[in-house]
Amino acid sequence: MVHCLLTPVVISLFPDIIPYLPGDASFHRLLAVGIVLFGFVGFVPGYMVHRRKPLLALIGIGMCLILVVAWSGEGLNRALELVLSVGGSLLLVAAHLLNRSFCRECRICKDDPDNCHTTQVASLESDLS
Repeated sequence: MVHCLLTPVVISLFPDIIPYLPGDASFHRLLAVGIVLFGFVGFVPGYMVHRRKPLLALIGIGMCLILVVAWSGEGLNRALELVLSVGGSLLLVAAHLLNRSFCRECRICKDDPDNCHTTQVASLESDLS
């Protein structure tokens, strides 16, 4: 998440570093795969706690946008590439923030299961009845 947020800021504050950044397509593809894998590994443990399926769509779309940009090569114009990559990054950030908030909510539910709105705790309560 930090990479997605700080990289555009650092590049905009220090544009002289652009020539020193790797610019070939294979590096960008490797970076995109790393971002997707790192994001997925960070997302799964929280999802296993609350199991809110709409978050799967959010993180899936974000990951797909990042991978589409990485594999499109020169097929996209710069503006569309920027919109898709920033949009994908923002979707990943939003999914991770929501994931964390739902996990915190589930931890609160352990203390007060009557007010829980997550599927996991609700299904546990029905199994116990």
